[in-house]
Amino acid sequence: MKVRALVRFVRSSPARLQKFKACIEEEKEDNKNLVTLDVETRWNSTFLMLESAIKFKKAFASLYMKDSSCFKELRKFGGGPKEDDWKRVGSFLPFLIVFYDATLRLSGSLYVTSNTYAHEIYGTRLMISNNIGSEDDGVRKMAAQMMSKYDKYYGNVDNTNVLVFVGVILDSRHKLSYVDWIVRDSYDETKATFLCLKIKVVLQSLFDLYASSMPLSKTKATSSSTSIFSSTFTQSGPQTGGKIDVQQLMTSKYERDTGCSLISVNKNELEKYLEEACEPHVSSFEILQWWKDHAKRYLILHKMAKDVLAIPISTIASESTFSTGGRVLDSFRTSLTPKMVEALVCTQDRLRTSRSPLMVEENLLALKELEEGMKELTLEQPEIIIDETINTLDDF
Repeated sequence: MKVRALVRFVRSSPARLQKFKACIEEEKEDNKNLVTLDVETRWNSTFLMLESAIKFKKAFASLYMKDSSCFKELRKFGGGPKEDDWKRVGSFLPFLIVFYDATLRLSGSLYVTSNTYAHEIYGTRLMISNNIGSEDDGVRKMAAQMMSKYDKYYGNVDNTNVLVFVGVILDSRHKLSYVDWIVRDSYDETKATFLCLKIKVVLQSLFDLYASSMPLSKTKATSSSTSIFSSTFTQSGPQTGGKIDVQQLMTSKYERDTGCSLISVNKNELEKYLEEACEPHVSSFEILQWWKDHAKRYLILHKMAKDVLAIPISTIASESTFSTGGRVLDSFRTSLTPKMVEALVCTQDRLRTSRSPLMVEENLLALKELEEGMKELTLEQPEIIIDETINTLDDF
């Protein structure tokens, strides 16, 4: 609360912002990216505000001591931020950045997301569990509350959508062993065993469904098995009744003594795919390109991956995910009839429809560039001022 009040004071007028910039220069802090205002109903903007504010805590302290109006304004909130307040902000940022990055990645609409959902959720859980035993009392309480909320949504394996794990299995960097590890590290033995079995059953059933839709000539070779010794023995001639099958005796004794089978089984595509080594985990990995390159080798799995990986994890943009403002009705709207509210919502959605995704971060960068440009403007360049301002605002 104190940090937000201090940021709002600085951004409330150009004169106050100029004083703050002077304090930044005195403290020799980087002033390329200044502090940004936040919106209380958009927690991503709160994260961006805290992330930018903590870099200027020395400049804020200097402003608070030198500017009497700042001192009076923050008296309403119990004074300016102290060292403990900044430490708390610093302890909150690691939590917020994990949620911020995960939400941005999973709410994308121009790339595959179904292969990363389980990975992102497990990473979030791992971060929370590691901080439950934190020495910081505030962090420990926050982590406990987060874990309780996590268990509420993901604790019941009966309600788990198995397709999110199938998407990870179809990522050649992870496959089934990775999913099995995530599940067993997230649940107790009973729940983990049940969920792992459920995942394998769904995976096999899905593969069988796609295999049944393929031409028989393409799948016939994957379902046959032959015996090395039996094929050799059959070629030597027909067997007569009552004669001892020496070859069969030798085969049985060999398998008993060595534990090796002489039966050569042609494995299906799914088995071959799961047994092969995983691809290196590099950031430049393109999962769609990988399946395109291996389409001839995995005819069935290629078709299956094409459909599964096309499923978006989130059906809404990240802007809607971050915002809670649209879910708050004022006293006027609550008095409207349901039909009128529905009409207003639908009309608003239609007016706001845009083919390009809304990126708040891009707007923030544009504002920062505009702000930096305004520093260098002079009265002798009126046309340049207007042109540059219009060009920058056109990007919105």
